[in-house]
Amino acid sequence: MSLKTPLLFASAIIAIAVLAIFDVIPEQFARFSVILLPALAAIHIARRGSCGCSTKMRA
Repeated sequence: MSLKTPLLFASAIIAIAVLAIFDVIPEQFARFSVILLPALAAIHIARRGSCGCSTKMRA
């Protein structure tokens, strides 16, 4: 599996945390995104599968 997707999600979480520290974005949004982004990452990675291939069934 490529590390590109997990690194993008991790960098987004870190960027949101840093922006919240400097009051660029609201604190409530930062708190919500800490829960939302890992959940979206898990769903994205689970849908792609461990081999990186699509899980769609072929007819």
